[in-house]
Amino acid sequence: MKNDLFHAQQQASHCGLDISKLNALLQAIEQNLIQRCLSEKYHEMFYLAATGIYSAEDLAQIFKHSSKNLNADFNKNLGVYLKLYLELDDDERVGITSLRRILFKKGYFVDINDDNSVNIWARRYDENSQLEETSLAKATK
Repeated sequence: MKNDLFHAQQQASHCGLDISKLNALLQAIEQNLIQRCLSEKYHEMFYLAATGIYSAEDLAQIFKHSSKNLNADFNKNLGVYLKLYLELDDDERVGITSLRRILFKKGYFVDINDDNSVNIWARRYDENSQLEETSLAKATK
């Protein structure tokens, strides 16, 4: 199961999430609110839901869980605590499909303008310039 959690974290990382911040978030929730460790299943579900790639039905299939009860179980075991810890408005709900939006709003994504990260926009500009030059060279032959 540890391998599955690692892959879920990798997938979340590939989707732009800051894994160290998410780990700290889960740890703070476990220590300060729940006062117990969440099961690895909910850790993995958290990371996969955070990618925004999976629907509740997809996650129900992955975890062999009742699709009818998955949203309620996610909310009961994690969503309600995320809402408290992130100090969301009373009318906001943290569910499987809203998790990514809320994490983005609260700053749990990698800052692409950070000095330690790759400057994606400059790299894209260089790549596009090279492609344009190649296309022009082929067109003029």
